[in-house]
Amino acid sequence: MKTKYFLTIVAASIALTAVAQQSEHDNYIGVNFGGGLNSALYKPANGTHGLGFGFDAGLHYGHFFNKTVGLGVGLQFSWANAYATYNWNEVTTGLTHPSNPNTPYNLTTGFNNFVERQNIGYLSIPVEVLFRKGLNDRAAFIAGVGLSLDLPLYGNYIAKSGSYSTTGVFPALGSYAFSDMPEHGFSTYTTTQGAKWNNRAKVGGSVIADLGFRVAMNDNWGMYFGLYAGYGFTNLLGTAKTEEMVMINDQMVNDQMVNVLYRGTFDSNETGKANLIRAGVKIAIDFGWPKTSDEVTKDQGPSELETEAARLAAEKARQDSIAKANAKAEAERIAAEKAAREKAEADRLAREQAEKDRQARLAAERAARIAALKAKGETVTVHFDTGGADLKFKEGEQEIVDDIAAAMKEDASMKIVITGHTDNTGNAEKNLRYFGMKRAEALKNYMVKKGVPASQIRCESKGQTEPIADNATKEGRAQNRRANIRFL
Repeated sequence: MKTKYFLTIVAASIALTAVAQQSEHDNYIGVNFGGGLNSALYKPANGTHGLGFGFDAGLHYGHFFNKTVGLGVGLQFSWANAYATYNWNEVTTGLTHPSNPNTPYNLTTGFNNFVERQNIGYLSIPVEVLFRKGLNDRAAFIAGVGLSLDLPLYGNYIAKSGSYSTTGVFPALGSYAFSDMPEHGFSTYTTTQGAKWNNRAKVGGSVIADLGFRVAMNDNWGMYFGLYAGYGFTNLLGTAKTEEMVMINDQMVNDQMVNVLYRGTFDSNETGKANLIRAGVKIAIDFGWPKTSDEVTKDQGPSELETEAARLAAEKARQDSIAKANAKAEAERIAAEKAAREKAEADRLAREQAEKDRQARLAAERAARIAALKAKGETVTVHFDTGGADLKFKEGEQEIVDDIAAAMKEDASMKIVITGHTDNTGNAEKNLRYFGMKRAEALKNYMVKKGVPASQIRCESKGQTEPIADNATKEGRAQNRRANIRFL
């Protein structure tokens, strides 16, 4: 047994390798062998799961597009093993004795350290993207990553150890029990239900990866040694089964129950999902060849001195070309940086000038509007709610107040008087001394916050003495609640 597992520890997912010592070798074909962990992941409903070992063997072909990147495909057979251990009892009720249909009984099936091994054989078609890095004249590092199409071919269940026993209980006879019903040992039992695994399994897919080293044996042949891993991201089992793992048929021969139907873990309701998993080591041997022949006849070949002189001349020409290219690139870089700096400075100055022009245009427009108001002798009016001093700008009022504030910030000689007015609601004396003044001061505070010196503004109140509309109407009173700006 130890020798078997030692041999299967050699791995294989797909040994896609390349010729390391000759970069012109772009094609190769070979065989690969390997093994290690090669099992299935699942969760039994009434037992525990264990992983197993397996092996792989197959063929592969690869092609490199350049010295670094390539693509490979393969075809290989894989053998996997998994284990399940059961310790549990299952009771079937309402059975009828064949010799006496009027005597019902219950049947208990007990599992005692029952170990089942699942054997799985499948064909894999891997496709990988390859990466190659030469280490020296004889060795190269190889890595691959890709997908594998997994086609299940075979499966069976072997009971390796443990047992299950059956006991019949007759409740109508005072729970009388037949404890001598047959006990079934499974140390060598192999079920024939394994073929059902194929009926249930379906095509799956795995993510695969491997890495290792290739060592050249000569100009064409090479050996690869590496590690691999893979995980099946699809469920290999089909529609979930509802049947129990063990069923005892209702038949008696020589006073003993017979016809035990054993389905196995994957063909019963023990589990509905199984995913392949594999990891281990692998070896491969391959034959590589270049795209075209590079053979040169001896009578046409140059002498060693001519070859060396040509090599030196080519190297000098290459160095000169590199030096010229570097000098040109440096000059272009310096010129580009200078042009970029000059453009950035020109753009900055243009933006500053545009902002100055915009501010000058706004100031001119503002001055024109204020001059027009002064020339007409008009005042600027802001309205308020009943009894309040909070500014409630109507359409167009805030814009002209902001224009006046901006002009006064720039012209310290400009002075204004703000007069507060009320409607006739409430006490006339209070309207004159309080509400009118509060509205004038509210407008003054707004302009001071805009940057106007307080010394350029004088406030006064006229109360309800100068209405501009009829206080008998709501609309008239709203027009009378105001503050006026008058230029001095």
